[in-house]
Amino acid sequence: MSDTAPEPDPVEQIDGSTDDSWTSRHPMATYTLGRLVLFAVPFAILYFLADFFTALLVAFLLSAVASIFLLRGQRGALSASIASRAERANAKMAERSAAEDAWDDEERSAGASGGDVD
Repeated sequence: MSDTAPEPDPVEQIDGSTDDSWTSRHPMATYTLGRLVLFAVPFAILYFLADFFTALLVAFLLSAVASIFLLRGQRGALSASIASRAERANAKMAERSAAEDAWDDEERSAGASGGDVD
């Protein structure tokens, strides 16, 4: 059994083709970079037009509203990635639990039949 994380499956498109691009394999990084860009661009423009605190506040508000609409696809991909990872973790946990239960049952049956149990 390997402890390394499996490579994520390529994203299947509507037409049946798969998208194995960097952005589909790293949805967290894609979404985070998108949020940073949506903040940095208005901040850079407003920094020259207003004081630092005003530029910071307005850029934060603009980026928050813009990300709701502009990063909808990336947010969906990130959500699907998290759900897939949670599903794999739950399956692995169930597999390990079943193996532990089987081992425990064997040990208990060996103890009940007169075998030595440590």
